Amino acid sequence: MSLQNKSILITGSSMGIGKAMAYQMCEQGAKVILNARNEQRLNRTYEEMKSKGYEVTAVAGDVSAMEDCQRIIKHAIDQFGQLDAVVNNAGISMEGTVEELDPEVFQKLMDVNILGSIYPTKAALPYLKKTKGSIIFIGSAAGIRGIPNHSAYSASKMALTALAESMKIEMKQSGVHVGIAYVGFTQNDPEKTIYDKDGNIIPQPSREFIKAEPPEKVAQRVINMILKRKFKEVFTPLGKLNAFMNRFFPFVVEPILSRNYHKNKA
Repeated sequence: MSLQNKSILITGSSMGIGKAMAYQMCEQGAKVILNARNEQRLNRTYEEMKSKGYEVTAVAGDVSAMEDCQRIIKHAIDQFGQLDAVVNNAGISMEGTVEELDPEVFQKLMDVNILGSIYPTKAALPYLKKTKGSIIFIGSAAGIRGIPNHSAYSASKMALTALAESMKIEMKQSGVHVGIAYVGFTQNDPEKTIYDKDGNIIPQPSREFIKAEPPEKVAQRVINMILKRKFKEVFTPLGKLNAFMNRFFPFVVEPILSRNYHKNKA
């Protein structure tokens, strides 16, 4: 498979992994539909890519609202006439324990990370079935094993596994490819934000204690999943180790997570 002349929607593509994917896909001949909630930042990315001669269009919208998703897909079809892939990349994280989290934080995480993947997918399905295209869900290593202090995020990313597994079977006869990428620690965009325990938007804390992958490398792996129509792939050596240990030696993983968590809380 080639990305040449393929029309691809990437949600959350004004920065970070989504932006890196957009660049690499355009370099391989794809036509990309950029999307984000922040219209100013989205337009900045659009103008930047357009100036390089890439075939892109941009449509602002909230993927946790079905009406916005229908409008986003309509824009894609109006611009390029078809849709060959949807990469459900938009998402947000948080910090805080279940006990201390404001209930609205759970709601916000579920809205963006789960419904924000379901709604674009559902709106796009009639067009993806025509092209036998791809649906990619951007999961996380936190979707393999729940991470203390990141409960809502872990729960939302675990839900994507169930969604992908269900859809893989449902879509088999249609020829639509479904995939889920378990992304590990990735270098953060300077503008990336998360929710704190009270539901306030704060800058993403530094992760200097962990070697993070550059977004360009993550983007390359996601693109490879589309090209090879892969179902599941765990990124980074740490992520692969986490998946292996959690599957075969869960009794070892829990004490390690517990020790690190309580050590950091002390």
